[in-house]
Amino acid sequence: METKYEAFAPYGPLIYRADIRGEFNDFLLEGLSEFRSKEYDARSKLVGNIENQRYSPYNPKKFIKFIDPHILNYINERYERTLCIHRNTFGNEKNNYLDPKKCAIKYHLGEGPWINFTTNGEFNPMHNHTGVMSSVIFIDIPDEINIERETSGFQAKAAGCLDLISQDQHIVVRPVSGTMYLFPAHLWHLVYPYHSDVERISMSFNVWDVFLNDEKYNCSNLNHSNYE
Repeated sequence: METKYEAFAPYGPLIYRADIRGEFNDFLLEGLSEFRSKEYDARSKLVGNIENQRYSPYNPKKFIKFIDPHILNYINERYERTLCIHRNTFGNEKNNYLDPKKCAIKYHLGEGPWINFTTNGEFNPMHNHTGVMSSVIFIDIPDEINIERETSGFQAKAAGCLDLISQDQHIVVRPVSGTMYLFPAHLWHLVYPYHSDVERISMSFNVWDVFLNDEKYNCSNLNHSNYE
């Protein structure tokens, strides 16, 4: 089935948003009860002011199968934008970039993924990640948070939202269940608290050591000779 996604660059870094409702999100939901156990406690490794931060070692083959198309889509969107820059600066089509669609792709997820079971008043302070790219997946966002935000008397209606920050600019992302975001790991971001008495469930992971064939890829530093 074709992946529904869009990629946009509001201030430079490429941000990717995909609809994962259906088999992928159902797969994530099915594993939640197991990962609530304290044996998966990840608080010592994460910055969130969230009591229930958990490692989530889903079946790796199944998990990778679900995220593979999104990683490839993200890299391909970067590739297409690089080609556009090349045409408009070097003035020709000739280049030696690797076409991601024609390459074998390899990467790993470090110690991730992990899940945040967030409750009212909890939040993630501003931070960035390590690795090449990072992902946030909104698994279950209760309607109560959306209602709280929409009925707020404050000008900045940001309850439970993800804020993506680059230099002196930012965008506020309103979370929707069954959506996945990818962005460069160096991009600063935070999650605002909310006050509704419900649980907000999200997942994050980092993508490390990406290779296209034997060429190492770095999404923050493309140049005209290779991906490093």
